[in-house]
Amino acid sequence: MTAHENGHSTAGYSTAGHGPARRGTTGRRRPALGAVALAAALTAVPASAAVASPSDVGVAAACTEWRSIQVDNNAAGVKYRECDRYSGLDTQTKAQLYIWDNRRDGKIAQVYTATGSNLNGQWHQSWHKYYTWGDESRHSPLVDTGWHKGHDVKVLLKNVQG
Repeated sequence: MTAHENGHSTAGYSTAGHGPARRGTTGRRRPALGAVALAAALTAVPASAAVASPSDVGVAAACTEWRSIQVDNNAAGVKYRECDRYSGLDTQTKAQLYIWDNRRDGKIAQVYTATGSNLNGQWHQSWHKYYTWGDESRHSPLVDTGWHKGHDVKVLLKNVQG
């Protein structure tokens, strides 16, 4: 599977705006916002979830620029951004995304999102969820994953049988 992120062809882990794409690296990764286009299991779920720990009042959030991933010659795509907020020692992160299914081929776009932290080169996941979209006439409504513990979001896209 080939993915195109930020206009660059990648086939593995990318630091999503923090340097060039890394293919299959196992060395230490910066604790940064990340994106991946990989295979994921088929599961359909509702389009939003929310968890709040630090109070929403008085906590500033910072979001990245919008990024995109396409698979199978743009048969499916996702446009997303990642947001972080801090309150004392608590760090939370979330993704906001739009999903596209661009072909009437019996397949649907499936996006897997996960939040967590990269600590000393090890991924520590705190939350995950699958989202799907199969309407070729328009993109999905905005999906907001809600706030979850961590400072990194992974976004995985696959075109799967619908």
